Amino acid sequence: MSDPNASSHTIRSFLSLAELAPRQAHKALTLWPLVWPEAAEPSGPASTPLCEALERGEVHVDEVSESGSVPHLRVTNGGSQPVLFLFGEEIVGAMQNRVANATFLVAGNSEQVVDVSCVEAGRWERGGRGGFRSSQGVLAHALRRKMAKKVKLAVEEGRGFEADQGEVWSGISARLRAANTDSATHAWAAHRESRRHELAEIERAFRPAERQVGFVAMRGDEVVGLEALGRSEAFASSFQSLVRAYAIDAVDAGLLCEIEGRDNGTVKFDAPEPFIAALSGAPVSSGPSLGLGSDVRVDTAGVSACALDCEGLVHLTAFPAEETA
Repeated sequence: MSDPNASSHTIRSFLSLAELAPRQAHKALTLWPLVWPEAAEPSGPASTPLCEALERGEVHVDEVSESGSVPHLRVTNGGSQPVLFLFGEEIVGAMQNRVANATFLVAGNSEQVVDVSCVEAGRWERGGRGGFRSSQGVLAHALRRKMAKKVKLAVEEGRGFEADQGEVWSGISARLRAANTDSATHAWAAHRESRRHELAEIERAFRPAERQVGFVAMRGDEVVGLEALGRSEAFASSFQSLVRAYAIDAVDAGLLCEIEGRDNGTVKFDAPEPFIAALSGAPVSSGPSLGLGSDVRVDTAGVSACALDCEGLVHLTAFPAEETA
């Protein structure tokens, strides 16, 4: 998987247009908004967020068969507009709760099997007749960072968008144990629910700015990641879910130090500008996604990222990388 010319400027072009706005901060979490210029054209096609499409009944997500398959789900889009399924976005129900292993854009009036990971290890039975519904959540950024690394390796080896399911379960179990959270099915949703009040307090402190398309997140004095969507309306719809993915890591900061150690070997960025510069200058590789567009990956010393490109950037998630990456 390597086509540096096809999408080499997608991330760079997007970041060269997006502007940093004044930061918003609450306790350990700081977000620097990325704002789209008023005169600039939106990036990528208009689409419907999965959570909205599920709520309106325009899309149906279910197991691929009666017996199911842990790493795959079928998305049936009955609407005319593409549906956007974000990397790490959680859906609940059917045989067990899942998250998307990458960002997928499912065309209107089409059906697509997508690669997912289970975030509820102790259940394999339907709780009802229906398929999936949205949890209005995105998996914690620290867990997605590990997933992205393994998915990139799988793509390079021709195994599709496969994550390390054991690693996902292990990461969730470690949080449940460290937080003394009880969950009969070892569900990520149970841990998120146990943090409901702390998350609500943090989320109230952040509001999307006009024309905002993303943010650079810092925990304490270190950059932990970047999140961006190509269209401000898409970002606004996903704002709370994305903030929650970083807020729960801020709430769990002490647990993360206990689980991962205080020095996890990543390059440290103490401001958004050098992180954006490193991301903009990094080489990329790209290949077909599942559904519309191209999957774009960055993995170099200092920064890593995964993105979806469909005639412009659709979604980007980035992280500081290990120094030896």
